[in-house]
Amino acid sequence: MINRLPGILFHVGVHIASFFGHLKAKKWIAGRINSIPNGNFDVWVHASSLGEYWMIKTLIQSFEKNNKSVFVTVFSPSAWDIVSKNEKNSGFIPSDRLNDINLFLDSIKPKFAVFAKYDLWPLMSKALIKRQIPYTIAFAEFTPNHHALWRWNILERSIYKGAVGIGHQTKKSLQLWIKSEFNNGFYCGDGRFDYVWNSQKNWEELKNISDFKDGKNLLIAGSSWRKEESLLLPLVLKFPKIKFAFAPHDINRVSELVKTLSVPYVLLSKIDSYPKDKISKAAILIVDTIGQLQQLYGHSKYALIGGGFRNGLHNILEALTFGNVITFGPEVRNHWEALSCGANILSLSANSNDVEKWLSELEGNKDLFSQKKISAQAFIHKNIGASKKVMDFIFAKNLI
Repeated sequence: MINRLPGILFHVGVHIASFFGHLKAKKWIAGRINSIPNGNFDVWVHASSLGEYWMIKTLIQSFEKNNKSVFVTVFSPSAWDIVSKNEKNSGFIPSDRLNDINLFLDSIKPKFAVFAKYDLWPLMSKALIKRQIPYTIAFAEFTPNHHALWRWNILERSIYKGAVGIGHQTKKSLQLWIKSEFNNGFYCGDGRFDYVWNSQKNWEELKNISDFKDGKNLLIAGSSWRKEESLLLPLVLKFPKIKFAFAPHDINRVSELVKTLSVPYVLLSKIDSYPKDKISKAAILIVDTIGQLQQLYGHSKYALIGGGFRNGLHNILEALTFGNVITFGPEVRNHWEALSCGANILSLSANSNDVEKWLSELEGNKDLFSQKKISAQAFIHKNIGASKKVMDFIFAKNLI
């Protein structure tokens, strides 16, 4: 019964939230109405969120290069639009209830399963073991206070012990794993580095962005919230040789952001329809589309990454791989890459003057900028290869 409890509680909770109008809960329920295609897939790959999907994307491509059929699932509705367009075979992971799990596994019939980071539930792991379907977890990262390491947490420990292997992002995480008496860990690294590096190599210029830049440098507020926007907006007129782009993490906030602007701006979604002079005269580009931020970093020189003043930092690697010099707020718990990349970290009480000082120093010192750009790309290059380590482990164990 204890194995069923997490799935039951979540199922009841999400339906209550949906009843009271919670939009994400409604989408979560609606997504699971979609039928799962029948098939005999070599590999089932699961990524909870869009960030974890990008983390494991290179691994998916590696399976396909080895002629393995792959079925990809997500947990979060916010990831579905991108994943469903990118993957030939995809769906939502079922809720952790026996009937839903059995229907799902009977439909896709996987020979092997890979989960990104953590999103594996008790009944699903039990069902995989019962059906003799081996599974691994790739790119996990555990800190000393993680609940999976609590010795009395029998429920979660059984999930992880049932895995053939747990690939860790850092050697520190692996050491904690071994110290907590798990014997199935191995070091692999972080798959996000592979993805951003490959994307950078295949980068294509976005149409009309050069017209917007008009020979000037570009600073992007990537996945921004109100705090990051409030730091940059007062600087727009102070730096006439810099163009600014704002890409809100929540695209529903675009209209709110636009109301605060007192300078000419253009929307990325409509940039093809503006006359060239309107584009070049705009001081601000509003990114009101999904999926183009990474490409945009290929046009920029600086980036202020969002989330560091809120609940946690968003992806910094997409900017670093293009050599952007970046800064962000101090909420970087569980983001080892933020502490290791050499970026300037703003304080919780930071204001526009702090960002102005950072930007002025970079604009006035070409050698300093060049040094930081080289360092950013070297950091990315140093950490590529995680997906290959996971594949090597899988093939060494003859799992597929």
